[in-house]
Amino acid sequence: MIAVETSEHEIRVKIPTDGMSPEAVRNFLDWLRMEAAARRSQLTDEGAWKLSEEIKSDWWAKNKSRFNDERK
Repeated sequence: MIAVETSEHEIRVKIPTDGMSPEAVRNFLDWLRMEAAARRSQLTDEGAWKLSEEIKSDWWAKNKSRFNDERK
């Protein structure tokens, strides 16, 4: 059973981990952290698009030789 406790400054959520591997617990906590960061983010759709294009461009610059070498 999930238990939730609230106070003036925090919320405590207790989730049973019976049957969960340590990796599953870490993955769940990572997901919670990511969700919290995303909700605080003020990134606009346009800003997100520009950031994704920048990331893809950087990745391609670093990795294009791998793909060009495979064609030979």
